[in-house]
Amino acid sequence: MNVLKKVDDALSVKHEAGWNANVSTRWSNADLDPVPKAERTWTGWDICSYWISDQFAPATWMLGSSLVALGLTARQAIPLSFVGFTFIGCIIALNGRIGSTTHCTFPVIARSSFGMFGAYAPILVRSILALLWLVILTYQGGGIVVVMLGAIWPSFLNVRNTLPEGLGITTQGMVGFLILWLFQAPLACVPVRKLAIFFHFKAVVSLIGFAGLFIWALVVTKGKGLLLTGTFDEALLPRGSKSWAMIQGINTCVGLYSTVSINIPDFSRFARQPKSNWGQILTLPITGAIPIAISICCAQAAKQNYDVVVFDPASLFATDITALAPRWLTIFRCSVLAGILCWATNPWRIVNNAPSFYNFLSAYPVFLAPVATIMATDFFLVKRQNVDIREFYNPHGIYTYFYGFNLRALGAWLFAFAPNLPSFAHAVDPSNADVFPWLYKFSWFFSTASAVFWYWLLNVLFPAHAARVDEAVYEVHQLEDSEESAIGSSDADKDVADKEYSTGVVSV
Repeated sequence: MNVLKKVDDALSVKHEAGWNANVSTRWSNADLDPVPKAERTWTGWDICSYWISDQFAPATWMLGSSLVALGLTARQAIPLSFVGFTFIGCIIALNGRIGSTTHCTFPVIARSSFGMFGAYAPILVRSILALLWLVILTYQGGGIVVVMLGAIWPSFLNVRNTLPEGLGITTQGMVGFLILWLFQAPLACVPVRKLAIFFHFKAVVSLIGFAGLFIWALVVTKGKGLLLTGTFDEALLPRGSKSWAMIQGINTCVGLYSTVSINIPDFSRFARQPKSNWGQILTLPITGAIPIAISICCAQAAKQNYDVVVFDPASLFATDITALAPRWLTIFRCSVLAGILCWATNPWRIVNNAPSFYNFLSAYPVFLAPVATIMATDFFLVKRQNVDIREFYNPHGIYTYFYGFNLRALGAWLFAFAPNLPSFAHAVDPSNADVFPWLYKFSWFFSTASAVFWYWLLNVLFPAHAARVDEAVYEVHQLEDSEESAIGSSDADKDVADKEYSTGVVSV
């Protein structure tokens, strides 16, 4: 036992006390506390540049191939992607509003919806999928690095592959992956509040790069080609149905950012004004549809130039888990751990062609979509935006529910994704060709609507009266100031101040 105690002491984080020194660092510390006013520096333009830098990237580019794989052409895929990104943009804006209002991170906000301990379930699911996204995007970015190296040193493209053929990656690809990882890993350790400048830079560079590819594609195709102006490819349509292809296409688009729809408060909590989040409803569909249009146009250009449809952009050239174990994990340590796992997960086996990428996109909204909508429903419809952020950090407070679990939220989550499980199993192992997963083709919409219905119904039937407050408490510093001003007052004045603190009388 002494050995384990020494190991624990060596690995445990020496956290600074949170805003409430009486609360354990398990619930309140520098990483989990509300963002101080001085650090709320993000504007609407910062959020917009984040989405430009995020959307004008290989992941959205590859989404174009997923839509074409359904038999769609540009004239169908572009408006469908706009509609899909508008749907997910609404959810992101709503949950982003929660973050910009409470200035708290997703793992903390989830406590008010799922309970102090119940929040661990969505945190874990979201963290696993965030890691998968990290390794996939790192792998894709490594392929682009290979092209860049080949452009500078053409002899690099002739390097003999010394890795096993079944590994799924070549020596060149491994070198590109390593170089990108060496740049990316340190950058991932930069605090989120300081990344706005980087997003500005990345947005400009991404726009220039995509614009160059688009101009090249237009010159080659002259706006013509089957992928651009053709009709549905009935050989690829799900069971030959145009309607199902369109529904499945929209579902794929909304699935792309199901992870961000949950943890958008991690970014929006740094917003200077809560209203700056509403712009995401329009920003997402615009910055999402344009890269998809460019990717399909470039694929048509590749078809005309090289007689092969290419969707890999490289080929054309030729934060959350801390809340699970804050005693040992910080945002910095998790960033380092994620960098290590980039190698351990072998992303080249996850992403090797467009269909596998599409299957990945289609799979995880089954679990994530209900979480995002339960959080939004709880904050806006059930609690009507009246939450007490002090109670987010109180293990015995109003958000304890039933021994730390809000059974309404967990039940709604289960009822929302359970009907999709048979279809999910089919997507993972499609060997049974006689079973067509109809429900799974619009899993995001079904899960979203079901989560809203069940969570609202369960709260009507079994209302959590103790978790509701008459007036919202959003600002910790206001409470601290009122405490300090009461120190030198008379006993009667101090009693009044204590009474105001306990009842949460802070207007917003």
